[in-house]
Amino acid sequence: MTSTPLQLAAIVSAGVPGLYPVAALPSADDALDFDSAIIIDSANKRWRVRAPKHPEASVRLEAEHVILQSFTPGLRARLPFLVPTIVGTVPLDGRHAFIYSHNPGSHYDIDGLAGLCQNIQDGPGNIADDIAHTIATIHAFPTTIVESADLPVYTCQQIRERRLAELDLAVATGKVPSGLLTRWEQQLNNSALWSFNPRVVHGDFNEDNLVLDQKKIVEITGWSEVCVGDPATDFTWLFASEDPLFRERVFEAYRREMPQEPDRHLETRANLYAEFGLAQWLIRGVELEDRVMVSEAVSMLNHLEADLRAVDALDPPLPEEKPQPLD
Repeated sequence: MTSTPLQLAAIVSAGVPGLYPVAALPSADDALDFDSAIIIDSANKRWRVRAPKHPEASVRLEAEHVILQSFTPGLRARLPFLVPTIVGTVPLDGRHAFIYSHNPGSHYDIDGLAGLCQNIQDGPGNIADDIAHTIATIHAFPTTIVESADLPVYTCQQIRERRLAELDLAVATGKVPSGLLTRWEQQLNNSALWSFNPRVVHGDFNEDNLVLDQKKIVEITGWSEVCVGDPATDFTWLFASEDPLFRERVFEAYRREMPQEPDRHLETRANLYAEFGLAQWLIRGVELEDRVMVSEAVSMLNHLEADLRAVDALDPPLPEEKPQPLD
């Protein structure tokens, strides 16, 4: 069941005593998983409400609740960015909607962020450095934050095995170009790529979860996928940018920020995850029996294969076997 912003405003009113909504605005979110809105109250304060659409989305919000609770006031004070505070929950259709503090700011799409990088010289105002510093800060969190919250902790081998299992699901759809399947299988079977130090990762780091003010990152949202995992995960979104120099500057700045040199295959795995994200979208569309999702995923996969083949990044296709003449 879908909830409108006005219905979500009523949820906020029930979840935060003394709060009187006067306006409700749509809020960008994963529309397949959540209904979301920004609520303005009579004191002109802003709140964000997120309501899960299905059990899996509910689990994600519960996980976010746990990790945000683990951010003590002392830890929050040391962070170079704000993180949301959950101020209330309301039962909704057998699950819970969550109400968050909301800090107003600006959102940019990824090419808008790249444009900021082009318009600002190297130095404290560089958005690429700001992104790298933010990611490095998260990756330096002690793993005990995740462990004590009973959130997932993965080894390198477990991460690779999970991807291999997803590759099997992609193969089973029969809709992924063979060149891509071969490329991904080769990378997943290359043991050198899978030797790295797992770290605390945001897990859903992308432009939608960056709140900027004066072209500086002031808040990070979307903490529902936090785990100890592959640090490359938090760079996947960068490969959607049309400006490769922007991506390179973020990686370079990240390497400078980290106290220990990141593994040399970090960027390769991030690129793999970006490509494989299209297969994951296809798998989800098949599971949901959503023909539009499946069609979009197949189209994007075909375009990806064509682009990679154009730059000789794929093995040449096998020659067609000609029928043998009968004796």
